[in-house]
Amino acid sequence: MSKDLVIRTIEEKKGDFIRIAGEIWRNPELSYQEKESSALQKEYLRSAGFRITDLDHIQQYAFIAECGRGKPVFGLVGEYDALPGLSQKVQATPEPVVPGGPGHGCGHNLLGTACLAAAVGLKAAVDSGALKGTVRYFGTPAEEQLGKPVLVRAGVFSGLDAALSWHPSDLNTVAAYSTNASVELSFRFRGTPAHAAQVPHLGRSALDALTLMQVGTEFLREHMPSGARIHYVVTSGGERANIVPKFASGSFQVRSPRMREVIPLIRRVIDVARGAAMMTGTEVEYEVLHGCYDVIPNRVMSDVLYENLAGLPLPVHTPEEIRFARELSDTQTEDQKRNTLLMLGVDPASAERILPRAIHDEAAYWGVGWTIPASTDVGDVSHVVPTAQINTATYPMGIGSHTWQATAASGSSIGMKGMIFAAQVLGAAAHDLMTRPESLAAAREEFDKAVAGEVYIAAKDLLSTEEAP
Repeated sequence: MSKDLVIRTIEEKKGDFIRIAGEIWRNPELSYQEKESSALQKEYLRSAGFRITDLDHIQQYAFIAECGRGKPVFGLVGEYDALPGLSQKVQATPEPVVPGGPGHGCGHNLLGTACLAAAVGLKAAVDSGALKGTVRYFGTPAEEQLGKPVLVRAGVFSGLDAALSWHPSDLNTVAAYSTNASVELSFRFRGTPAHAAQVPHLGRSALDALTLMQVGTEFLREHMPSGARIHYVVTSGGERANIVPKFASGSFQVRSPRMREVIPLIRRVIDVARGAAMMTGTEVEYEVLHGCYDVIPNRVMSDVLYENLAGLPLPVHTPEEIRFARELSDTQTEDQKRNTLLMLGVDPASAERILPRAIHDEAAYWGVGWTIPASTDVGDVSHVVPTAQINTATYPMGIGSHTWQATAASGSSIGMKGMIFAAQVLGAAAHDLMTRPESLAAAREEFDKAVAGEVYIAAKDLLSTEEAP
């Protein structure tokens, strides 16, 4: 009965959650700027009777909303930042609301709101006396800039028995996959300026050094594990072509399926930078900007998520929604859509079977044993507490995140229906885990084996724990 109350409460209050997600979508805020999004969620949760703890002293716009008392202590992890340059109207042709403005191309307006909604549903069961324990909703900023490690390092997630989250997607599936660990560094080269035509031999070009670092990084790719990635951008390359640049800088991001694989690669990239500086007579310094760990999946908790993903009614879409989904999906080629599915761990046969659909209309369990190339700071949470996730279809088939199409879908009724479904699955699964001590114990045992005694050290601190190469 109390589980039914969780689901029913989310359904009865879905108008509130759609309003919150819509307001966040209409007012997209970039990482570390989520003032209004955070305030909107806190205001609603406070009015709903949650105890609010502001975490601005650790990370601005982060907070915890809590209800209940005692054990077990269960966490729901939300986020609400947008992406630069992805402003888009709810339509199937590219047209920004604000040219060059941010947009919710990763669906975080839905992500945080669904976790909030699940917490509200669980609170109804706690208040009824039928569900025992503590529920905590974590409002976490800056996922796109890997902000959660700051909170993890500060112990914000300590004391949890388990945590759940989710991500908007084009699929209804348990997110049974792992992700790439990732670290981003800034490299700054300093040289000697000179007139580029009159006395170039007196100059030492910082831009030459940065360019050589890029070339060296390209040659490094051949000697990296196949699952590793390196990306980079130039953040400063000089002022004018007729001046030998005295300063140049770039950001380099290194990914691999495990953090223990990322660190050796970073050290090789640092060696490349030092070699480039030596070749050009310049100086180089670097700084770790941020990073995140790989996600540790939890099969015990994933199984409970699947029970509810498969057991609850899937969203029903109107002909107008199906038509809109088809129009959005048709902006991608078949090959683009196929690769979007394959990169999420969908097996090739299943990918071919579901590709023709406008919206995914079944429950699945994909990604076991798979590592997706992308990264998420939920990985850090999963290294300190048993954690599991789902995806639900808030985008049309084959639409990936970080696109204008995802922004359009995230503001549409398709996105809102997928969000409410996610909230009910999360709330129901959390209820099951909180009322099954044996499942929580098994999830903890699995977590302990996966971590294998590893002590969590935030990625930003890892390079300082050993002597630099």
